[in-house]
Amino acid sequence: MSDRSAPNSRYKNLVLALNHAFNTGDLSTVDDLLTPDFAERDMPPGPEGYKTAIRELRAALAEPRSEVLGLVAEGSTVVLRVRLTGVHVGEIVGVAPTRRQVDVEQIHFYEGRDGRLATHHYIRDDLALLGQLGVRSDVTATMYLRPGHQTKYGHMARYAG
Repeated sequence: MSDRSAPNSRYKNLVLALNHAFNTGDLSTVDDLLTPDFAERDMPPGPEGYKTAIRELRAALAEPRSEVLGLVAEGSTVVLRVRLTGVHVGEIVGVAPTRRQVDVEQIHFYEGRDGRLATHHYIRDDLALLGQLGVRSDVTATMYLRPGHQTKYGHMARYAG
């Protein structure tokens, strides 16, 4: 392995290990995968914020699974495409449990630093998710786009008029 490919491989492995931690619910390795100041939008900094996000999503979905569909790395940047599946059994994006099947794709962007993951950004299709949960798109648009509306972590506040 050349010096040039070593960071790619290292950071890819960290992202795959993080995905494995989500799938198994075993968060014991997360502190070793993330920098102490790990940053994810709308979450408290550090590994604890990320672990909280994983716990909450796993509580909202029975049989949660994040299937890797694609993984690309360039230097210290890793892009992960996943298919998230599960059964909706707890509140998610403001919707009470429906017991409906969830099946959505997501794209995650990670940036590594000093041999660990330092930042995380993502793109989710919340409208597709809400449609699968039986929420009408016109109700969703009204709910999320009215001025001043905020979700639990303020996700949509920046889109409000």
